[in-house]
Amino acid sequence: MKTDLPPAAAAEEPAPLSPWSQPSAEGRARGLRRLRRSLARWGGSTFDALRVRDYRLLWQGNSITSMGFWMQQVAIGWLILDLTGSPFFLGVAGFCRTAPSLVLAPVAGVLADRVNRRLIILTSQTVLFVVTALITFLIFSERITITHILIASTFHGIAIAVQLPARQALIPQVVGREKLTNALALFSSTQSLSRVIGPSVAGVIMGVAGVAWCLAFQSLAYLWAIGNVLQMRTPGPRRIGRASAGVFANLREGLEFCFRTKPLLFQLLLAVAPMVLAMPYMTLLPAFARDVYAIGPGGLGLLYAGMGTGALTGAVLLASRRGIRRKQFATVLVAITNGVFLIVLSVAPWLPVGLLALAAVGAAGAVFTTLNGSVIQELAPDNLRGRVSGIYLLLMGLMPLGTVPAGIIAAAWGAPVAVALGGGLTIVCTLALLAARPQLRYA
Repeated sequence: MKTDLPPAAAAEEPAPLSPWSQPSAEGRARGLRRLRRSLARWGGSTFDALRVRDYRLLWQGNSITSMGFWMQQVAIGWLILDLTGSPFFLGVAGFCRTAPSLVLAPVAGVLADRVNRRLIILTSQTVLFVVTALITFLIFSERITITHILIASTFHGIAIAVQLPARQALIPQVVGREKLTNALALFSSTQSLSRVIGPSVAGVIMGVAGVAWCLAFQSLAYLWAIGNVLQMRTPGPRRIGRASAGVFANLREGLEFCFRTKPLLFQLLLAVAPMVLAMPYMTLLPAFARDVYAIGPGGLGLLYAGMGTGALTGAVLLASRRGIRRKQFATVLVAITNGVFLIVLSVAPWLPVGLLALAAVGAAGAVFTTLNGSVIQELAPDNLRGRVSGIYLLLMGLMPLGTVPAGIIAAAWGAPVAVALGGGLTIVCTLALLAARPQLRYA
């Protein structure tokens, strides 16, 4: 016979759990403690290199000058189009900025193994400050011409070509091998963040106050960086072997080491295709803003910001990783990915799709540069690191071999065609290198 439970017994039955029920105070406390521990572990691994004082000073100076650099890129690119009306001169200016590396980077690498690296960085940043301040004055006084811009771009390229081997060699000297990948990823992160902030700020400043104020900011940024370098305490490099033999004998010693060390040689060659074929897309973004999307100087800043957002995401994720297996093979995959998304960018018909493609290109470029640079620095001994960095930067200086043809193709058939060709050739050349060294799939 069916009987009803008394009210008291019914009340004792547990209520069914609801997905909307609120956790207890103890449960919330446990969740917060777990979140704090996770954030502490993530922050400790992501920002590990910043615990080193001299690296922190170098990183701070690089952060502010990187933001100014991207403001300057947007401003100068738009100024060139305004003065000449031709995307060809965008490629010429890119050639002037990067061509000095072809001549000076190897010798600068020897210099970085012989001279106090802080002194080299300090001198080059002083030159960059003077050149930027002079161009700022010419723009304010309305005397600027395309000739002035090309000359300034050449001096800018010379200073960077001398500075970069010293800076690349100084980072592992400051932080040590165990923090090297993290330190390089943090450098890449700040450069990527600068691509987001700098162009966006430049677009606003150009719209409100004009191009000259973007370069004025960069001048002040160089002063900040100079002050930071003056505070560093890292000693000069140990004297290199066979120093009495002369600069060119020391350079030959570095070249012989690179050719003898097959994994290092492959990583150096792997950098060529993305640098020559893929990277020139950055010099053509003003043409995309004007001719493809018709969004003006403010929109040009948005394109650079989209690229920078992706690069920042890739660099931060890489910095948070404590170790990466098969790092050399990973660089190959990322180089191929970069080429694929360049092709996507070239056929993107609408601005939102183009921004997503630019973000993917930026992420792939940042991860590739950091991984490849980390492998190269790890394979180089300390007494040869400056020369290896110089040879690496020499190959990066081959970018003018791509910028000028890209500018010619863009002037004749449009910037999307030039970018698509660069992306496709990047994929083909990277796959050819992998076919020549198939054991890299396991390295």
